[in-house]
Amino acid sequence: MSLLPVAAVLPELLLALQHAPQVLLTAPTGAGKSTWLPLQILAQGGINGKIILLEPRRIAARNVAQRLADLLGEKPGETVGYRMRAETCVGANTRLEVVTEGILTRMLQHDPELTGVGLVILDEFHERSLQADLALALLLDVQQGLREDLKLLIMSATLDNDRLQRLLPEAPTLVSEGRTFPVERRYQSLPAQLRFDEAVAVATAELLRQEPGSLLLFLPGV
Repeated sequence: MSLLPVAAVLPELLLALQHAPQVLLTAPTGAGKSTWLPLQILAQGGINGKIILLEPRRIAARNVAQRLADLLGEKPGETVGYRMRAETCVGANTRLEVVTEGILTRMLQHDPELTGVGLVILDEFHERSLQADLALALLLDVQQGLREDLKLLIMSATLDNDRLQRLLPEAPTLVSEGRTFPVERRYQSLPAQLRFDEAVAVATAELLRQEPGSLLLFLPGV
């Protein structure tokens, strides 16, 4: 069993997916809901068909697919693949596709029944884009009119449970408790004579020289 926090709710989640058409999962950042959980559902969930994992951003979709493929010891395009605008990496044996919002909408337009798909996972739903809301509305429509067997898993770090539970009153809601770690805040001004990207690169290089381990850097824009 993985040490990731979301592993604690895996048995309950698998049971909920067997008995309910929609399931809500709240799991904090770093719990493993995007980069570990889909593979466990693929292996143990008894899903009849492919799994579609919706990621709202292109970079996230590609990175999540790469991580999931790495865990299987494969390259993207084998068991795990991804689709986004102007870039497709799937193969004949792909069973888990990571897609962006516009791609899922187009898939539903071309094939309203989502033939061959057993489960759609809506990840990071708290970001609440128009495309994600449209995808959920279309998927609920598909479930009600065409595919009673289609499963939906809506997961997020901070689900708006009240609204979603009013929309989906029969959906089980699962909560994965996260882990907290001490955080130290340091503030450093950037030299005005350097371009922003150069100044950030200098500050980042200095941090990597001073501290062990890896670094996650959040930047504005594309």
